[in-house]
Amino acid sequence: MIVPDRGRRGRPLDVGTDSIWDDNCEYDSLLDKDCRCDFDGKGGTIAQLKPIMSTLMCKIGGEAVVEHDPDARPYIVCRSGSAGIQKYAQTWCGDNFTSWKTLRYNIPIITGMGLSGQPNEGADIGGFHGPAPDEELFVRWVQNGVFQPRFSIHSASNDNTVTEPWMYRGSASIIRDAILLRYRMTPYLYSAEYEASQTGAPIMRPLVFEFQNDPNVYDESFEFLYGRDILVANVIEPGAKTRQVYLPAGCKWYDWNNNFACHEGGRTIEVPVDMTTIPMFIREGAIIPMADNQLMSMANDHTTDLHLILAPGKDSAYTLYDDDGVTNDFKKGVCRKTRITMTGADVVRVAFAAAGSCADFVQRVMVEMIRKDRSPFWVALGEEKLEHFLNRRKFEAAEKGWYYSQTKKAVLVKYPNPRKDIVLTVSFEDFDLIGM
Repeated sequence: MIVPDRGRRGRPLDVGTDSIWDDNCEYDSLLDKDCRCDFDGKGGTIAQLKPIMSTLMCKIGGEAVVEHDPDARPYIVCRSGSAGIQKYAQTWCGDNFTSWKTLRYNIPIITGMGLSGQPNEGADIGGFHGPAPDEELFVRWVQNGVFQPRFSIHSASNDNTVTEPWMYRGSASIIRDAILLRYRMTPYLYSAEYEASQTGAPIMRPLVFEFQNDPNVYDESFEFLYGRDILVANVIEPGAKTRQVYLPAGCKWYDWNNNFACHEGGRTIEVPVDMTTIPMFIREGAIIPMADNQLMSMANDHTTDLHLILAPGKDSAYTLYDDDGVTNDFKKGVCRKTRITMTGADVVRVAFAAAGSCADFVQRVMVEMIRKDRSPFWVALGEEKLEHFLNRRKFEAAEKGWYYSQTKKAVLVKYPNPRKDIVLTVSFEDFDLIGM
């Protein structure tokens, strides 16, 4: 535990530490459960108070950071906690063992914690103790871990090895690609963190959280939703060549890895996989913000090129959230909340309404709107009709305009950030050949 030092310099807080890792805080070595505690004058026994000691440790640590520097935003990680720990810290699944079984069952542990009120959970990627993970297991663990709110490759292997992203040269590029995907999805993850702070909604969600009317998902433990709109079915078996995926009923699903191939919900499909594959499916009605510029640091980099994946078909709304990520100014309203509302079918309208005083770092916007059956008739940003490009290279060279990808059956729309509330309209109406 780090506390403010009022007498001497050189303590961690004095040199800029605002992150605290609380560990071994279950106090299992306290054998005398009848030992009396003061508990701020209220009194109690160790047996009564032991469950909340970890939570109090995190609470006090956060208070110490802010007392030392009111502008610092504490970041605390803790191995355990009682109800309420989600207010103070991320937690993790304990000292897990290196095995395929652990990789598999860490998923329901994390989604179960989400249902229990702790949306910020993760596992030690690759296993904490036991032997070093073999190459295939490590790749699959990283591919799963990039969706965990707490992503940490951390080990104390009992074979004297250290688990690192570059430990297998042959798979280093696959692992790097997975980690870079996590960073490109920072706008989506950070917005999910904001939603969790406001509503308690998990970030890794069991399917039953969103699809309570589909009994087929009641016992599904190894697929999950990343936020509201992305279904993830990681490969969690050695030597797999295919992955069976159940797609919940009530909406269409689009295959992230196969040019947005469309599948009706309520059935199980089988998709081919190799070592690079992370099976992911986009929910109908999805609004997914990503960064087209490759972020390398969530603390220091900003999204300058916003990429929105949209799957119209069901009306939906989404709050894209941002703040400086470092200070407590967000408590004073220094943040940015962009409400994105998508409505319509033949004519799809995407309305953007922003609030808050945080700087808007986005310079360019790319919208990728899935529409499998037809190209748009016209596209407008506000009152301005955007130019339609039939040549992909000319579209890529242009500052703004739209292009229909026959490969993905999706509309690409690009434009400079208008820095005002605006409506993007994409018309899929039939046009009059005779009148034309």
